[in-house]
Amino acid sequence: MNFKTASVLFLLVFVHKTHAIEFYELSMLRLNDAAYGKQETLSQFKNQPIIASFFMPNCNWCEKQHKALKLLKTQCPEVRSIMLGINGNNRDLKRALRKKRNHFPAFVSHPEIVKALGGKPPVPMALIFNKYGKLTFYTQGYNSASTLEKLMKENHVTSCKNESRTKLL
Repeated sequence: MNFKTASVLFLLVFVHKTHAIEFYELSMLRLNDAAYGKQETLSQFKNQPIIASFFMPNCNWCEKQHKALKLLKTQCPEVRSIMLGINGNNRDLKRALRKKRNHFPAFVSHPEIVKALGGKPPVPMALIFNKYGKLTFYTQGYNSASTLEKLMKENHVTSCKNESRTKLL
């Protein structure tokens, strides 16, 4: 099975499993800010487009992806980025967030999500949900802010303002 076939199969399985496990209702451990250590769901992010970006400790590409998400936030303020930590303990995940100077909501990814992604999801990886909570598309590997912006527009997630700035970067 080639990579493209595996990716399509993975996406179909994940879309099915995501609806089955209700992505927004899974309880996850908060990794940052005043809510650190509390179990929370993602229900607070319903009715808005979100990028759920997976990261892990000691991942240089995750750090580059995080910078792109910061830039994207200035261009697409209505899109919420959420960080989901995998493949690390809580201390190492929190340290990775501090290193990135993270200001996005961050959680330890729920085991059901990791399981739906095949047990060891590739990072960086992002799941993009529209404002209706539907998984619209996903990315594997690093994507620049301009690429993410373009993909969100093509997939009718949102249209961002000030496009010319991200195209330069």
